[in-house]
Amino acid sequence: MPGGIYQISGPIKVIIGACALIGAYMIIDYFFTYTADAYVSADVVRVAPEISGFVTEVPVARNTKIGAGELLLQIDPEPFALAVQEARAEEAKALASLRRSEAEVQVAEASVTAAVAKVANLSAQQQRFEELTDNGFVTQQRLDNITLSLEEANAETDSARDALRAATHLVEVMRSTYEAAQSATALTQYNLRKSSLLSPVDGVVSEYTVNPGNYVLEGIPQLALITNTNWRIIANLVERHAARLIPGQTVWFQVSSDPYRIHKGTVRSIGRGVSRMDLDLRVLPYIPLTTAWIRLSQRFPVEIDMGEYLEHHQPMHGGDARIFLVH
Repeated sequence: MPGGIYQISGPIKVIIGACALIGAYMIIDYFFTYTADAYVSADVVRVAPEISGFVTEVPVARNTKIGAGELLLQIDPEPFALAVQEARAEEAKALASLRRSEAEVQVAEASVTAAVAKVANLSAQQQRFEELTDNGFVTQQRLDNITLSLEEANAETDSARDALRAATHLVEVMRSTYEAAQSATALTQYNLRKSSLLSPVDGVVSEYTVNPGNYVLEGIPQLALITNTNWRIIANLVERHAARLIPGQTVWFQVSSDPYRIHKGTVRSIGRGVSRMDLDLRVLPYIPLTTAWIRLSQRFPVEIDMGEYLEHHQPMHGGDARIFLVH
């Protein structure tokens, strides 16, 4: 062919070049995965008070290490100490009422015993008087009087037994009241202990804004602790790449805190689901699909172990990372 490829017209060259570029891109995209949409992460514990109150002391400095059990924040303990005193007084009152009710049960039991003995005595007398009346030694009037007294004694016995049941029920009520007072005392003591907000884990105290004099609310985080455990890289990969990964697969990564070195890691886990809307981040991760008006492909989080890197470096939570791997 005279002139060979040089005889191909310009538009055809453009088409061939475009096809070659597309083919090269598809091959590279199939065998290689790279993303800068990744970051370094560790477990973060958000510390919130379990009670509300005025802060009297914040003894920890920002961005410093702290051990588990050390004081992070002190809430004014006086109101809670007074609540303990009040609860203890109510508990003592409830105990006194319980003991009085138990004594009333003993009195009621004694009354029942006396009433039963009286009935037994009158029953024996009635039996003897019936025999004597039949033989003419006792008048009918005396027998009738004994019979009436026996009926009255039976009624007294029934009344004494009713009083015993009532007293026994009252003891149950007073015991429940006493147990409730004990629980109330235990709760106030618990609240008093919780006025000292202690670190639940070893970690580094993050930036915070709470200061002495602030009023903090129950359940609202005031500080965060970056723990020194579970360091990993979280990379958001497009679905076609994430679906092909397997745990244990080798990954090469770079972090911004050590920008000129490449380190070896392994795939720890592959996210199998994400939320399409940012409604409840606690259930499924949400990864935004738009950046500067550009609609991105859906991405899935992949966790990557950092391997030997952690033996010689201290990562920074939230720092940028890049990953590369070969399928």
